[in-house]
Amino acid sequence: MRNNFLATIALAMALALAACDNTGGDLSTEQAEATTEVSVVDNDFEPNVIEISAGDTVTWTWSGSAAHDVDGDGFQSEVQSTGTFQHTFDTAGEYQYVCNIHSGMTGLVVVTDQ
Repeated sequence: MRNNFLATIALAMALALAACDNTGGDLSTEQAEATTEVSVVDNDFEPNVIEISAGDTVTWTWSGSAAHDVDGDGFQSEVQSTGTFQHTFDTAGEYQYVCNIHSGMTGLVVVTDQ
């Protein structure tokens, strides 16, 4: 009976760890969506690749129950589980960002010239 209990615990831990992993592949090769809104839900940024024009502001909105942050080159939110975070991108380029709590949560903002 103890072996069944330990096997059940091991399976539950493996499933929990798998749920935290977001291995969506190379972000730069994914199709970018033209939007300035990103949902921070569960263990994912949705969409995780967006395309905007220089001068646009991106709003990340927390809609899941877990705490996350948004950390990129030149911008970082607080760790939070509700609310929003905004950042204005003035210069064209590609800006990768992550959640420091869940290493598999990644996103990309592609900023084009106006």
